[in-house]
Parts: sequence; structure tokens; C-alpha cells
Amino acid sequence: MRFRVRKNLVKVILYLLCIFFLILGIVLLLQAWEQQHYSYTPEESEAESQSTRVEYNGTTYKLNRKIDTVLLVGVDKYEEDTNSDTYVNTQQADFIMLVVIDTENESYKVLHINRDTMTDVQVLGVTGTVVFTSYEQIALAHTYGSGLEDSAENTVTAVSDLLYGIDIDHYITVTMDAVAIINDAVGGVTLTALDTINDDIIEGEEVTLLGENALLYVRTRLGLDDATNLHRMERQEQYIKALLEQFKAKCEEDSDFALDTAMEITSYMVSDCTVSELSDVYSAMSDYEFADYLTLEGEAVLGDTYMEYYVDEDALYELYLELFYTPVD
Repeated sequence: MRFRVRKNLVKVILYLLCIFFLILGIVLLLQAWEQQHYSYTPEESEAESQSTRVEYNGTTYKLNRKIDTVLLVGVDKYEEDTNSDTYVNTQQADFIMLVVIDTENESYKVLHINRDTMTDVQVLGVTGTVVFTSYEQIALAHTYGSGLEDSAENTVTAVSDLLYGIDIDHYITVTMDAVAIINDAVGGVTLTALDTINDDIIEGEEVTLLGENALLYVRTRLGLDDATNLHRMERQEQYIKALLEQFKAKCEEDSDFALDTAMEITSYMVSDCTVSELSDVYSAMSDYEFADYLTLEGEAVLGDTYMEYYVDEDALYELYLELFYTPVD
């Protein structure tokens, strides 16, 4: 009887040893595979390092790997339902902002891109494929596609191409209805009006924008003494800075405020972010320091029908280096 027990015990031990060596073999194979696929020779490492460096005016710059980018696009559509089953839409980007988050310094900058900026825009066909490229206002990039993910991604491509092919990590597009919702969630935005919009918003007077008035303030252009998009961008800059202060104050009062607000505008939004990533974006904008608000230098001219904005290429490249690169000692 004892012999049989010992014999069975030996079998169990041998069985466990076999499993152990099998697992060990798999681990070693995985390590060998990783070394083969992810290890780099010194020459390759040097080549990769060189590819992320540029020379400008006698200074060497290196690509900053510690930043995240999120493209925010306000679409001139006024419906909660963002669904669409067609590749023909009339929705243009009303405002385009690239948020550049510096995770190392815990700060972020906002680049406000004039919607009239002339650049190469991909034109999509009925199947969603690129048919050709057209030199036109960047706001029109969103009109190609269904108005959903494909249109958002087309806008991402246009902005990336404008900024010398820089990677854009995520995008968030919202219909303009969401402005009033976010505005009221923070308790309204108080500022000194730069223009007379209606009987409630008088130039030079302090006003707390609520509901529809918030949307009118950031969007109204026609009928004003200065009806250019450049002047409207001045109001948008003023409004956004005041909104961010209110937003940060609310987040300090309530740790769930950012995520709750994001969930409230979900039905007005199209994004490639997960709920967790959305929370990270909102948290960064509430916890990190707001470092700067930037615009593209250039010239606005009247085209055949509409205003066209031509960026200063030298200033654009210097801004590109400021946002995405760091000087090398």
C-alpha cells in the first residue's frame, strides 16, 4: 500500500515538474522573441534618434515624447443626435483647437486654428476613400464623410498635415449645442463683452453668460461691425480662458465634476477616446497649469466668395518647434 502511495506521489511530482519546465520554456521563447523584434542595434538607435531631431537657425531641436495631443472641434450642427447614414453632410468645423498636454511639466497649451486657414484637405468619396486633395479652408475637412468618425478623422488629417505631419493622439468633436451645456454646468461664465450681441450682451458691460447667450457670444459674426473670424476668435479666446477658470474651480469643489460633465455631453459628441481617456483629458485640463493660448500668424483676405486665411510659414514652423520640440544642449 505504501509503495503504491509513493508511486503515485512520484507521478504527481513528475507531472508538476513537466508543467514547470513547460512554462519556463514558454517564458524563454517569449523573451527571445521580444529581443528579436524589439531590440535595436546601436546604428538603428542612432538613426531613430537622428530622425526625431531638426536643425533650425543654428539650434538643434529634439521631438518631445512627453506630450499628448487632443484635437477639439466644434461642429456647426444643432442636434443632440449625432447619427448619420450618408456620406454627404453640410457640417463645417466652427472652431478648431489643438490641446497640447505636457505630462512632464503638468501643463498644457491651446492652439486655436482659424477655421478659414487655407490648407490641403482630403476629399472623401461615397465609400469613404480619399478621391483627391483640395486646397481650401480647413473648416471644410469635416464636410467630407458622414459627419461622424470619418469626418472627424479627416479633420485630424488636415490639422496634422498643416502642422508638418505631427501625430494627433485623440480627437473630440461636439455639436455647438454642447457649449451651452458645459457653460451652465460651471454656473455660467462672467466677462466684459467685446461686442454688442443682443439686449443682454452689450459691448463694454460685464455679463454672466448663460444658456443660449453663451453660444451666441462665441459664434455670432454676421451683423457686427467687425464680422471677421479673426475678431470672433478674440471673443472665443476671452470666453475659453474664463470658462477654464470656472471649470477648474468646479473640479476643485467636486472631484467627479469633470467626468460627470463629459458624460452629460456624450450624446453631442464623437470621439475616439474611451471613458477612461476622456476622464484623463478632463482631469489634465482641471489639474494641470494652463500655460498659453496660441494662434497662427497670417493674413486674412477675401477670396472669390469667402474669407481665406493664409498662415505665415516661418511663424508656423517656429510655433511647431515651440509646441512639439525641445532645444538640445
